[in-house]
Amino acid sequence: MEKFISFTERATPLYPNYRPMYKVSQILMVLYYNGFAGKASLLKLHLFSWGLKSTENLDILKTFVTSNFQNKLHFFGIESTLNRALNLAYAEKLIDFKNGSYSLLEKGRNFAESIDKDDSVFIYEKQVLKLIGKKIPEKVINNLVNQWKNV
Repeated sequence: MEKFISFTERATPLYPNYRPMYKVSQILMVLYYNGFAGKASLLKLHLFSWGLKSTENLDILKTFVTSNFQNKLHFFGIESTLNRALNLAYAEKLIDFKNGSYSLLEKGRNFAESIDKDDSVFIYEKQVLKLIGKKIPEKVINNLVNQWKNV
């Protein structure tokens, strides 16, 4: 039996960052590469979501980490599309939410591993996320947020 993929042409193309599965893929990559034991807080996911929004943002995040947090990271945005993607990933049983952290479930880990193995998708993003690794502890993110509250 042959399988076919069909596409529905839309009047206005949707920017990839606003496509739910694109954002879900980013969440899974962050949890996979950058989450301690596959876990991360909402703020950490927002930080990386902001970083993944553009090459410029990703480079700023990379420099922040590789400078051992000496370069200033003045602000990272809160992404409204992230919350929708988290809800979708949770509904699809790719992630779980407990004790204030999101974590990869087996299905989500398998998806992230397939992204990792595919050399044709998220090429630069994977390179930078791997470079950053697990070097951003929650304490650093909380310190950034506290600095902004005191400004």
